[in-house]
Amino acid sequence: MIRHGESIKRVLPGLYTGEDVRAERGGDRNWAFQMKCGQLGHRLWFEYSPHGLWTAIGTWRRLETGLWVAARLRAGTHFWDESGQIARLYSEDVYSVLRDEAG
Repeated sequence: MIRHGESIKRVLPGLYTGEDVRAERGGDRNWAFQMKCGQLGHRLWFEYSPHGLWTAIGTWRRLETGLWVAARLRAGTHFWDESGQIARLYSEDVYSVLRDEAG
């Protein structure tokens, strides 16, 4: 199945996996997603990285929503903010924080 540019296949009922994205339906009927990511700076911020570690990128009621978020991370327009459980758009404020942490 290809949705939002993400290619995943059904392995078992409630379990989908792809090269960089995977989703599992839990007992609460929500979809928990993981994606290969690398950490940004010293915060719980993560960006897509094909060589990164499997990182939780949220839980949603619909499989479609998680695939949309994964596509935004892969495109590089967003990063995952674990502390807020949200995909955030890169902005000058974010770059400023990362520059301050590096400097």
